[in-house]
Amino acid sequence: MKPLRVVIIDDHWVVRKGIKSSLEDDDSFVIVGESSSGEEGMALIRNVQPNLALVDVRLPDISGAKICQQVTEEGLPTAVVILTAFLDWRLVQTCIYWGARGYLLKDAERLNLKQKLLAVSQGEIVLDPKVVSLLANYVREHPDPENREVLNAREMEILQLMSQGFSNKEIGEKIHFSQGTVKDYVHNILLKLNARNRVEAILIATKSGLL
Repeated sequence: MKPLRVVIIDDHWVVRKGIKSSLEDDDSFVIVGESSSGEEGMALIRNVQPNLALVDVRLPDISGAKICQQVTEEGLPTAVVILTAFLDWRLVQTCIYWGARGYLLKDAERLNLKQKLLAVSQGEIVLDPKVVSLLANYVREHPDPENREVLNAREMEILQLMSQGFSNKEIGEKIHFSQGTVKDYVHNILLKLNARNRVEAILIATKSGLL
């Protein structure tokens, strides 16, 4: 398998260095560029078209959310993952709306960045557990009266793990299922909840009282 080509966009040199150090010792990743500003970072994404872009949400010029928007509107093949110290409902909502494939907080002890990025490369959306809690608190204040198809016990277990920010691989390790089996369960959960992706499934489940 070819290594995932990664661009890092963060205005703090120390942060960029830390991310590079974390990823460069793994053959699954190769850093193909870095930038300290949003405009330069966006130009880099256009020119290099990496698989992944790790982007801080607050940059000196344009925001990480704006980068998500431009990548989506231009149809670029790069999955944008927000990696930031800022946790705000409006920021999360805007980034996810504009196509961010992840919203992670800069916490080295909990992050497990490599596994999260590999999950994104396989089509998953990854959220920090604190982000999931923020979403849950918001949607509990906006209840959804629609009835949803009942999930079975195993689906509920997997849904709970999804809501804690675990990827398919991590869920499989916890319940001793293959990653493919977990993917099938997640697919069924999305169908039953009429959700387009994991984030929407968590929101729907929270609104309907399943979480």
